[in-house]
Amino acid sequence: MRKLIALSVVILSTVSVYTQEAQYSVAALLPNLTKNANSVLLDEKIEIDITKNDRMIYKNHRAVMVLNKKGNSNVDAYAHYDDDAKVKDIEAWVYDAMGNELEHFKERDFKDISASDGFSIYNDDRVLYLNYTPTTYPYTLVFESVTQSNTTAHIPSWFPLGGYYTATKNSEYTVKYNPSNKPKVLKNNLEGYDISVSETPESFICKAENLEAIKREAYSPSYRNILPHVKFALNNFYLKGVPGYGKDWNEFGAWMDKTLLTGVSELSPATVARAKQLVAGETTNIGKAKKIYEYLQKKVRYISVQIGIGGWKPMLAEDVDKLSYGDCKALTNYTKALLDIVGVPSYYTVLYAGDEEVDFDPDFAGIQGNHAILGIPDGDDIVWLECTSQDTPFGYGGNFSDDRDVLIVTPEGGKIVHTKAYTFKDNVKKHTATITINPSGAVQANFKGTYTGLAYDDKYRLGNLDADDLEKQFKNRWSYINGFNIENTKLNNNKDEILFSEELSINMPSYCSSIGNDLLFGLNVFSQSVSVPPRFPDRKQKLRIAEGFTETDTLTINIPETLNIDSLPKAVSIENKFGSYAFSVSKISENTIEYKRTFILKKGTFPASDYKNYRSFLRRVSKMDQSKILLNQNT
Repeated sequence: MRKLIALSVVILSTVSVYTQEAQYSVAALLPNLTKNANSVLLDEKIEIDITKNDRMIYKNHRAVMVLNKKGNSNVDAYAHYDDDAKVKDIEAWVYDAMGNELEHFKERDFKDISASDGFSIYNDDRVLYLNYTPTTYPYTLVFESVTQSNTTAHIPSWFPLGGYYTATKNSEYTVKYNPSNKPKVLKNNLEGYDISVSETPESFICKAENLEAIKREAYSPSYRNILPHVKFALNNFYLKGVPGYGKDWNEFGAWMDKTLLTGVSELSPATVARAKQLVAGETTNIGKAKKIYEYLQKKVRYISVQIGIGGWKPMLAEDVDKLSYGDCKALTNYTKALLDIVGVPSYYTVLYAGDEEVDFDPDFAGIQGNHAILGIPDGDDIVWLECTSQDTPFGYGGNFSDDRDVLIVTPEGGKIVHTKAYTFKDNVKKHTATITINPSGAVQANFKGTYTGLAYDDKYRLGNLDADDLEKQFKNRWSYINGFNIENTKLNNNKDEILFSEELSINMPSYCSSIGNDLLFGLNVFSQSVSVPPRFPDRKQKLRIAEGFTETDTLTINIPETLNIDSLPKAVSIENKFGSYAFSVSKISENTIEYKRTFILKKGTFPASDYKNYRSFLRRVSKMDQSKILLNQNT
């Protein structure tokens, strides 16, 4: 009998090892999962237990086959912890291409480092991560961890595809909850995938199988609008042990106001008197706000301080006043406190800041965002203040906070509103220049550029650079010019009009190309910046033009008497749904011509089928921008 039991154990162990080897063997992968993939998520099982409103247990099992060096970043063998979240268990295993175990790592083998962002004055976040260096490819890394936290405000979203160039064989994600506090669920981009989301009275169960890798395509929307994912949030939650609530944004904003923004606005009598003195003589709210903002920019500097209730409660306004620093929450709250003193209403505002315009979903309330700004009501509009910047003009957020849905906290509760959207009519680059061509082919230019809207955002910090860094900026901008020197520079940052201008004297000794005794002169001296994106014959993603603008160039070109113009190019005019392009060259006098160019690009999202036409448009613009005229020697 004992022999039979022993034999059974051997057989079961053999079957288990065989199954494991087959599971982690590259030979077992379907070809479609390796196409365009740097890694494949072989098996993922995530279980989140939020059956108690004040506790979350997160269990994570991931088996990732890394096919090449680029796939190493998809391993994700790490676990965060802090004074609220604890790592209960963490392990990892590495297998070779045939599924044979190579190494086994336990908690002592993981690196324990600070998760500081590099500029926080205080941050208690830490991370355990596996610093594994592979010796051969492919390999499979299996990672398992269990963490426990007293915060249920942040339920990790399910991304069955972790990014571009990674495929998924199997992913399962389960959320266990208390039926009396059922999470909200938001499903995004699930169409066209083998993905299911089901539920029982006490759990959500998400499953995905055989998801092929997605290639990154130029001019695509944000990955949030492409990759399939599911988000969850509780109506009643805990944030670092503090109870919170918010079935909708109105209720959530009311909780923020009561719990996070109450008791943090007191200022000393001296500061109160100072604030009132600053606005003496101002009769409008905007006029008062400008004085307060100017004071803020001179007094404080930005330093991240990740403390408070989960990093969400601002530090005291009085402390900011004494220390003259704070993070976005603290400086926004401090500015609001100063405005309250002088009777100017304002809204503490939370948003996703950055170049990508990420919206708050109007029907999915919860802890979201990565930044705070201040909104000042002005009739039907809201003037937005970036309180962390010491040089941003009043009411200008630029590309960091434009054109997105954000949450404002008002006395009536939270509201979703939209920040200022800049169109191609606002974002204007205007170049004018007088150019003199030397008989040797050298070019001297007196150039002036003006920039408004988001074009201002790209330029206004030039005034803060030293001479060497400024020269590098110009060399990079006009890298296609074969050598040039800037002999005089005059920069002007008009913060009141939010307009930046530059006046330059530029010497280009070798601008013209020689053809025997004749010269070739490139007409578009200052705006050859249009690049042609790559082809995507079988494009999948929509076309997203993230920013619209208008570029105008007017160049007066003086030609020496020793040279004759062979011929002038015909005028060109193109107009389509993406924008327009026009250029012309006209003769002003015997030795003077005028080059005019206008390029308009419109912001928008278009079907994938439009990409080919858009690429053709840019290709034609790029070709026209390189138009040249032949200057013959006058014999």
